Amino acid sequence: MDNSTIVLLINDECRAVEGVYEEGGSKTVFKTFDPTLSVDDYAVVQSSTRHEMTTVQITAVDVDINFDTTKNLKWVVQKIDTSYFNTILAQEAEAITAVQAAERKRKKAELRKSLMADHEDSIQALTITKIEDGSVTE
Repeated sequence: MDNSTIVLLINDECRAVEGVYEEGGSKTVFKTFDPTLSVDDYAVVQSSTRHEMTTVQITAVDVDINFDTTKNLKWVVQKIDTSYFNTILAQEAEAITAVQAAERKRKKAELRKSLMADHEDSIQALTITKIEDGSVTE
C-alpha cells in the first residue's frame, strides 16, 4: 500500500475522483475533500510538471481505489470555476461579430463610393438597380 492512500482509509470525507489530462487520454485517480466536485468539472491537480500543478477534466467521482497500489495518489488542488471565463468568451464573440459586421459595411460603402465615382448616373440607370423585395420589373 502506498502511503498516499492512507487518508482515504482514515477519513470518510476524502473522495477518490478520476480525471483526464487530455480528451480521450488515460484516466488518473486523485484524492479530494471537495464534496462539490462532479463529472465534467475542471480541476487543478498536483503534478510533476510545470509548477507542480496542471489541469484535468473530471470523468468520475467516488471511485473505488486499489489500496494495494504502489502508485502515489495526488491531490486535487481546487475545482476551476469557468463561469466568468465563459461569460468573457461570449462577450468577446459578440464584440467580434459586431466589429466584423461594421467592417463589412464600411468596406461596402467604400467600394460603392469608389465604383460609383464618375459613373453613378449610368449605374443607377441599370434595370437591376430598380428591383425591390424580389419583384422583377421588365
